[in-house]
Amino acid sequence: MPAPRQINAATDVRPAERATLGILTRAFPPELVDQVLIDCGRVEQRNRLLPARVVVYFVLAMALFGGHGYPEVGRLLVCDLEREPWWPQGRQLPTAAAIGRARLRLGAEPLRRLFEQTCPPPAARTTTDAWYRGRRLVALDGAILDVPDTQPNADHFGHSVRTTTQAARTAARAATRPPTRPADEESVSYPQARVSALVECGTGTALTADVGPLSTHERALAEAIYPTLTRDMIVLADRGTTDPATWQAALAGGADLLWQVPSRLQLPFTTRLDDGSHLTAPAGEPVGTGGPAHRAQVRVIDFALDTDRRNDPPHRLITSLLDPADAPAADLAARYAHQSRSGTALDRLTPPHPARTLRSRHPDGIEQEIFALLLLDRAFPSAGPSAGPATAPTAAVPAQAAPPTVQVVSAPH
Repeated sequence: MPAPRQINAATDVRPAERATLGILTRAFPPELVDQVLIDCGRVEQRNRLLPARVVVYFVLAMALFGGHGYPEVGRLLVCDLEREPWWPQGRQLPTAAAIGRARLRLGAEPLRRLFEQTCPPPAARTTTDAWYRGRRLVALDGAILDVPDTQPNADHFGHSVRTTTQAARTAARAATRPPTRPADEESVSYPQARVSALVECGTGTALTADVGPLSTHERALAEAIYPTLTRDMIVLADRGTTDPATWQAALAGGADLLWQVPSRLQLPFTTRLDDGSHLTAPAGEPVGTGGPAHRAQVRVIDFALDTDRRNDPPHRLITSLLDPADAPAADLAARYAHQSRSGTALDRLTPPHPARTLRSRHPDGIEQEIFALLLLDRAFPSAGPSAGPATAPTAAVPAQAAPPTVQVVSAPH
């Protein structure tokens, strides 16, 4: 194990690296980090070589310089922190083992809390695709990330599995009978973590997020996001549900919803509207029950895209925006179709080799890293390569494709 060594700030850090690291302390000031640590009960009782404040900045720097090992990231960070008045001059560079222990002491909660407390303000009204008729467009998004294959990670996050018996494969194809014996299962690839987030359309910035095991359904993670939905929002989702309880939970804060559902889903037809959409009710709930606070009725929009194949079924959206005069079906379908092709903060969590980027051997460390990557997306919003090192995970938001051509399809009665 390498011994601690002293460093030379004049020669050990390149100007570009120093400038990039400097953005971290400006975006996340020490005073804010300290308050988060106090709120989380992570204030040390004794003076350590790696105080909790420094460990927070180390996790951020580790996410920023994804191609560097612990010692190199520590060297870069300490060289930059030497300019801070609170940093003891001549402090030695900690070993990789010391950094690992410090990260375990810190846990994931401070990075999660820092993410919650630095939520950016709404995008400017002139931002393309961020607003629709005075309301903020946001989207529920999800991602599955590979994590290092250690026993703690496997136990907590779990693997994808696939069946291997011929009986299971035959039954799956025929879909007529279950396997005659329990199917054998085998793990696929790395353990995997599931991330769910509310992202701002137009900028792709994550506003809220949650992390859980692969076995936790995306909808279950999204339930923690529903209380953050507010009256000024229209919420898009590409894996929506017609479950009345879920629909009402998402509506509770006053937001309106625009969710894609399977085109084969059968919903009761009630009223055809002039723009080609029609009114219905979520499955299992009668139309018109309850008062204004219990809005059971929904509007269905079927549409096709110019990129669809000839025999593709139409796409189907359900929305709580019931009046075509306020939100024409073609407008809503075009907004949804364009957003589904746009990049978000979660897309930038998955570089070519995610298992190399997420390096922690323990679940708390994985959660630390995921929230650090989301925080970096805020520190370098829509940044080009010049804003950070070549290995930074916060490259520019991918250029959005030209809006697809949408044709609303009137459903037969």
